Amino acid sequence: MKLRIHRLAVAEIDHEVDYYESRSAGLGADLEDEIDAVLGTIFQFPRAAPQWKDRPDRRVAALDRFPFAIVYQIKGDETVVLAVAHTSRRPGYWSRRR
Repeated sequence: MKLRIHRLAVAEIDHEVDYYESRSAGLGADLEDEIDAVLGTIFQFPRAAPQWKDRPDRRVAALDRFPFAIVYQIKGDETVVLAVAHTSRRPGYWSRRR
């Protein structure tokens, strides 16, 4: 199974890591570490996270310490991270990504 991160999800990660780092030194690195850990779990167990609405191909994995969820889609032998979305802002904005 391959893991690919959508270019807009990469931009979201970069933006949020920079934001948290600007708030407190080391906090951005903590966010990045947690994202990496969740991505590792997704890579190992892609079907472990709950489905998004009625889409069996899309799943949402929540971060523990930060208010974000990693939204991803399973396409054959590839898992595509569609978004790293804040849990309280703009729900479903990423739903048209592929």
